[in-house]
Amino acid sequence: MTDVIPAEPMPGAVRTARGAMILQSGFGLFFFAMMAAAGAPMLLVALLPLLLLVVVALGGLAFRCSSRRKWVRWCAVAVEAVTVGGNIAGPVLDGEFGWRTLINLGVVLPLAVVIALLTPSAARWFDR
Repeated sequence: MTDVIPAEPMPGAVRTARGAMILQSGFGLFFFAMMAAAGAPMLLVALLPLLLLVVVALGGLAFRCSSRRKWVRWCAVAVEAVTVGGNIAGPVLDGEFGWRTLINLGVVLPLAVVIALLTPSAARWFDR
């Protein structure tokens, strides 16, 4: 008879990053639905497909974390880093950069995901 090998549990850092990515996808879908229903201004209408693409990418990456593939980790880090950059670039270009920009949920949540996915335990998890 064959022995059953128990699966290695997902590290807390990866579980936290996965939960934050799912939360971000939920917020993004909610924002997308609100903008689509409210008849958003023309500039936002042009950006809605991009928002939907990012939301779908985040959700897909969050649910692929259990596959333990390296590309999932690095794609998630890249998408979240671009999200952090985008959320900081807007206020910087408008001349409104300050502490409120840095403690914004749109900056803190993706930054937390990047930090969690760059920990040694996350690296071991995705290296198989």
